[in-house]
Amino acid sequence: MRVFIAIEVPREIRQSLADLQEQLRPTTPSARWVAADSIHITLRFIGEITENRLEEIDAALTGLTWKPLSIAVHGTGFFPGTSSPRVFWAGLQCSTMEGLAAEINGRLENAGFDSEKRAFRAHLTLARSKEHRLESTLVKAAEQFAEIEFGKFTADRYYLYQSTTKAGGSVYTKLKEYPL
Repeated sequence: MRVFIAIEVPREIRQSLADLQEQLRPTTPSARWVAADSIHITLRFIGEITENRLEEIDAALTGLTWKPLSIAVHGTGFFPGTSSPRVFWAGLQCSTMEGLAAEINGRLENAGFDSEKRAFRAHLTLARSKEHRLESTLVKAAEQFAEIEFGKFTADRYYLYQSTTKAGGSVYTKLKEYPL
């Protein structure tokens, strides 16, 4: 099973982002748009595991204490950048999220999981390229949203999710809830 740890984004903010996606969808045929219901903040991608490792993840995360996160969804951008964009994202502003992600990563490492090799970059994925890169037409059209505020919320919990790939895209199922 494929699993990851993430924060759920409130419906109102996901709807604002869905409205943005609808405005930009006509600008590019090469994007795979993330369904609004699937938009989330990934704190740690774990990947493929056997079901018996779920207990190890739970043991590693149980008892982690952290203050609730004050999160602003602000602006848009591209990974790795605008010259060769492969992921279109909405930005996140939260001073303590990186620390929480590092704590989760450290606890999972101590439980025998591989360390996350990429630096944590808080974002909400809105679209990915189907092939090698997204068109410059999307980059240009998205410029007007670079400083837009999509909403603010407080996250007081995070979840262990299972990701199942289906024909219409990935389906995410909450397996376990962890309060902050």
